[in-house]
Amino acid sequence: MDKGTIMPTWTQQKPKTPGWFWMLSPGKESSLPTIVQIVLDRGTHRWLVLIPASHYPKTPYMELELQSVDAMWAGPVEVPSVLAKAS
Repeated sequence: MDKGTIMPTWTQQKPKTPGWFWMLSPGKESSLPTIVQIVLDRGTHRWLVLIPASHYPKTPYMELELQSVDAMWAGPVEVPSVLAKAS
């Protein structure tokens, strides 16, 4: 591991800023963390969790209200290079 690399700490505290975070949902079939984007919906003033890697028809991502998500969080993290190229 590079000396400049800082490993994020897992917490149950929900993110309070927009950005990219690791999300781990305990008790789900897959116990692997997922990278998600946290955004503020300017129209409703609700914090949302966008999961870009979902497979829902006719939508490029799944959108959840942050307050309803029971998960462990780590971050914020840098935007993944593959996603930065797509934007």
